[in-house]
Amino acid sequence: MSGRRVDGIMTAVDSRANPSESRAQDSRDEILKAATKLFANRGFHETSMSEVARAARVSKALIFWHFKTKEELFLAVLSRLLEPYVIDFAEEAGSLDEKAQILKLVESYLLFVRDNAGSIRFFVAQLLHDQRTSEGLTDQVLALYEGYRTLLTDLIARAQEKGFCTREFTPAAATAFLLSTLNGMLISSLFVGNQGVDLEPAMGMLRWWLFREPASGNSGAGVPPDSQLV
Repeated sequence: MSGRRVDGIMTAVDSRANPSESRAQDSRDEILKAATKLFANRGFHETSMSEVARAARVSKALIFWHFKTKEELFLAVLSRLLEPYVIDFAEEAGSLDEKAQILKLVESYLLFVRDNAGSIRFFVAQLLHDQRTSEGLTDQVLALYEGYRTLLTDLIARAQEKGFCTREFTPAAATAFLLSTLNGMLISSLFVGNQGVDLEPAMGMLRWWLFREPASGNSGAGVPPDSQLV
């Protein structure tokens, strides 16, 4: 009986608190959106907290309630922008073979490039214009890049052992070529926007090169016998 009353009280308190929490989250999101645009266009040092407040349509005091310093705000922006780079295969690894995981890694990269041109420009702007902040940014990006490279190399090595993909190149060489291709698409997107990344033909060409699979083939289709691979 008392347990139900306690549950009821807790539920009532939670329901009253939710609107306030929701408003706080909404204001934080608006601040991060405004800061992202300003940092990308003007750079870290040239952007003031007052400008962020005006762009987000909030008080400067509210910004400092969420973020104690401009550096903390900048790091929050970076964390938010870097989220799409983090690919978690923990739930899918058991149901996907190496070939499917490789294709998913590549497709995820291409989708990010196609859909997040603003984030890419932000990274490049910080790397080019803000020496002090670019060191921390470079470390974060390189850590993610190294994790992506290591995972891709391991998957290609295991796929080669199982006869899923060509053995003409070492796993390290195949990974280096794939990453060079993907990075080229990323840079292209900076110049021509989304027109630079056409996902379907790009995936088709990569499937043919790595798996000798026809461009029109299904990524989940059967794997050719080992003797048919180069």
